[in-house]
Amino acid sequence: VSTVGLTAAAILLILAPWGIESDDMLANLRSVFFGFKIGDVTISLSSIALALFFFAVILFATRTVQRWLEKKLLPHTQLDTGLRNSIRTSIGYVGFVIAVEIGLGTLGFSFEKLAIVAGALSVGIGFGLQSIVNNFVSGLILLWERAVRVGDLVVLGDEQGYVRRINVRSTEIETFDRVTMIVPNSNLVTGVVKNWVRGDKIGRIKIPVAVNLESDPEHVRNVLIDVAKQHELVEKLPAPNVMFIAMTESLLKFELVCFVGDVEKA
Repeated sequence: VSTVGLTAAAILLILAPWGIESDDMLANLRSVFFGFKIGDVTISLSSIALALFFFAVILFATRTVQRWLEKKLLPHTQLDTGLRNSIRTSIGYVGFVIAVEIGLGTLGFSFEKLAIVAGALSVGIGFGLQSIVNNFVSGLILLWERAVRVGDLVVLGDEQGYVRRINVRSTEIETFDRVTMIVPNSNLVTGVVKNWVRGDKIGRIKIPVAVNLESDPEHVRNVLIDVAKQHELVEKLPAPNVMFIAMTESLLKFELVCFVGDVEKA
């Protein structure tokens, strides 16, 4: 208390030569708490506190709904993991936008005024935040178009792994080495991505086999097809097939091609 009192007295002494009295300071503090006008908008500590309160309540309610959907409702539906994540994330975005709009509305900013401010900021966004906005919009496209979903097995460049999370700016992909790749959303929208499970989980596998040059190719072919047909994970249709690839000075090279019902078990 002594420190605060001495600091206030020092400030008054410093401002005194400029003709600012203590009554002026009290008037300024009173205007800050009870409000001062900027154009048609009245700004005050009480209105700011009320706006923050509404923002926090709506944001808390949004997070509660998201947790309820994730833990209680969606697991009992027939929806896949990717669609559940899209619903949960979209509700989070909508709730955040509503919280911001109501909070600013409490301060006196109408939708028309917010549109004017957004138009003024668009120039700065176009020059300085173009990459961030691009990734944000790309994230919305991924969530709604669902070309890449949470849980999908994807190949991106030389890496492949499972999509674990689609965030506002980037997507997290966990590789088979248990390494998490942080990929900007725009790369997934504009780049080439191989999705193993986009339509279904059926996938083709190719197994190279090399045998001695003196081996009978027909016998090799029959053995490989019989082994593939006896495996419980190999699909009957399309039927397994063997391709003769090459012949070297000492080897015959074949390739067994077959389909599995779940490409993740390839």
